[in-house]
Amino acid sequence: MGVIDTEGKNYFGLSRIFADAFNYLLYDGEEVIKADSLKELDTTQIAIPYGNGARVPTQKYRDLLKIWSAMMDENAVYVMLGAELQDKVHYAMPVKNGLYDMIGYARQVEEARASFKKTTDEKEAELFVEGDAIKIKLTSEEFLSGFRKADKLIPIITATVYLSADKWDGPLSLHEMLDVKDKRLLRFIPDYPINLIAPVNMEDEEFAKFHTDLGFAMNALKYQRDKRITDVFLSTTKRIDKNTAEFVNRVANLGLEYVDDGKGGYDVCRGMEENNKMREVSGAIKVLRATGTEDKDIIDKIVENFNVTKEYVMELLAPKTA
Repeated sequence: MGVIDTEGKNYFGLSRIFADAFNYLLYDGEEVIKADSLKELDTTQIAIPYGNGARVPTQKYRDLLKIWSAMMDENAVYVMLGAELQDKVHYAMPVKNGLYDMIGYARQVEEARASFKKTTDEKEAELFVEGDAIKIKLTSEEFLSGFRKADKLIPIITATVYLSADKWDGPLSLHEMLDVKDKRLLRFIPDYPINLIAPVNMEDEEFAKFHTDLGFAMNALKYQRDKRITDVFLSTTKRIDKNTAEFVNRVANLGLEYVDDGKGGYDVCRGMEENNKMREVSGAIKVLRATGTEDKDIIDKIVENFNVTKEYVMELLAPKTA
């Protein structure tokens, strides 16, 4: 498994990060979706074709899938939220996401069908609600569909999270994938756009729309190949949590240094400053040694010029004198 399959799923699987990503996508950063209103769902998607005869199931696996349940304006809200994580462009993403979503809807239809148990009257069925059997009458159309006229599906929204510094140059909708010369046909072909979250496409001010350290992570991913990355982070970064620190280091491969702040978080600025100071001191030691300066004199010069302790310098000298 790649880094995205492991680190990406672990990080975005955190409910507070997942909620933050979808609040950015759906509500422009407003904190509508709460972490405690999300529940993990089985990511295995199984589609069973309709019709008589042999039925061969199709099995697919989503990256992440959660159900959001909440009360809004005194009404219950249920929405399935899926996330597909990509570190490379997928040129058939509209089809991939569309397949996952349609499998999800088909599964709901099958579950509705399975909730009916036939009685001796083919137009009568028992509907099981929380374990209790309720006898209902089905119209011939409902009986054929296995889905009542009053039944409703839970909506499914899938986000494509593109964790790369490269531009997404793939199609953003199904229509972009079609070879259609007569554009008049397009209005009869349902389109399927993808919901793309890509840090490389974000303006810098957009990172402030995140309410967790996901904003920092997205910023890091956008600038991961920029030679000015150290300066950018030293001037803008604050304390971040351990999960974000590890995710950024492993996915963006920045080699950033973090210092545990003793409060359950990591101080990026201090870690980077200490790392830069160590490099400067090590470079000065190398220059002084090249001139034949003895270690005791090196220690005095470094302490005087770099505001560090003797013990600090001796630790850097130790490997060289061992």
